[in-house]
Amino acid sequence: MKRINRFSQDRGFMTASGVKRIARGRDVSGEDQTPIAAAVKPVRDHADAERRIMLCLQAKSGALSTLDREVAYVARALAELNGDTAVVLVLFGQLDQPQCLADMGIDEVAEWVDESIEHYQPEAKVEALFGEYQRVQPQHVLFAESAQGDSDLARRFAVRAGLSLATDVFEVSDAGVRRACGNGRYHAHALLPAVIALRAGTTGALDLEFTTAVDAQSHALGLTAGDEDLFSLPSDDIPLVEADFVISAGNGVANMDTFHALAAALGASIGGSRVVVDDGKLPRERQVGATGQIVRAQVYLAIGISGAVQHLQGIKECSTVIAVNNDPSCDMVKRADLSIIADAESWMQQMIERLKARVDA
Repeated sequence: MKRINRFSQDRGFMTASGVKRIARGRDVSGEDQTPIAAAVKPVRDHADAERRIMLCLQAKSGALSTLDREVAYVARALAELNGDTAVVLVLFGQLDQPQCLADMGIDEVAEWVDESIEHYQPEAKVEALFGEYQRVQPQHVLFAESAQGDSDLARRFAVRAGLSLATDVFEVSDAGVRRACGNGRYHAHALLPAVIALRAGTTGALDLEFTTAVDAQSHALGLTAGDEDLFSLPSDDIPLVEADFVISAGNGVANMDTFHALAAALGASIGGSRVVVDDGKLPRERQVGATGQIVRAQVYLAIGISGAVQHLQGIKECSTVIAVNNDPSCDMVKRADLSIIADAESWMQQMIERLKARVDA
């Protein structure tokens, strides 16, 4: 099985003598790190290739993101593993520097443009993408797993084309993929699907040993109507069962205004213990526990919550639990992955001040 290289934290740098140095926790700022002049790369032409791999990217403000470049590299790597395979890019939007596509190993570009192309226009984009898919007949179609509409587009396209789909993929080989599932708590193996949505960090190698002869074509998307744009919901509007970050108040929180201010600064969804809800400080749908909401957050921040059995049952599927409490012997502190023994009000105010200082910096 041939696997595409993943991201490495020890990629190092090249010295002037041509020796690759890897620095692990050491200051190398004073050492000679003069870059070596890049050699002229050969140009490959895959116009007559028998097979195709397609990827879909969206230019944002005239540029591609690092994740977009990772997706392009994986597409090129898959093409090299298959042999005699061209990489076709369906690009929504225009690039300020389109010459970068040759360095990314793109052989053909179908550019779709419109004055409102960067807005959320999934239906029109899916139809344009499906038309390109029928024309190209690729073995695989790759997308970026991002919140800027790419993830949604990948799922819509897979349904429109009736193709197999793997999302949250972080490793690709010629035999299959590995993907995150269960809200990131588990990994799953799958055979190489037709549609692949790649997470950031799937590969760290973004430099090819060659460039390509890019055949570019431009099309007008011709949008007539559509949604205005993507927007973020206020944290209070996100249901607790769907929230990734939950901050919860218990009986140890005396000042709810400070609690709400901290939640807003953190961008976290608000929850609370039964005592807080019974006192009317939070609505009933914000109660966490066996008799309230079962949350599956990546981070659960419990402030002033002692940790009754019913409450602990409601957070048993959270990935990381952080407790802030002035009682080191309470059950919530015992359950937490990280505990902060402090007065709730004082700690919240200090956190707000630090977050504000970071924003103002």
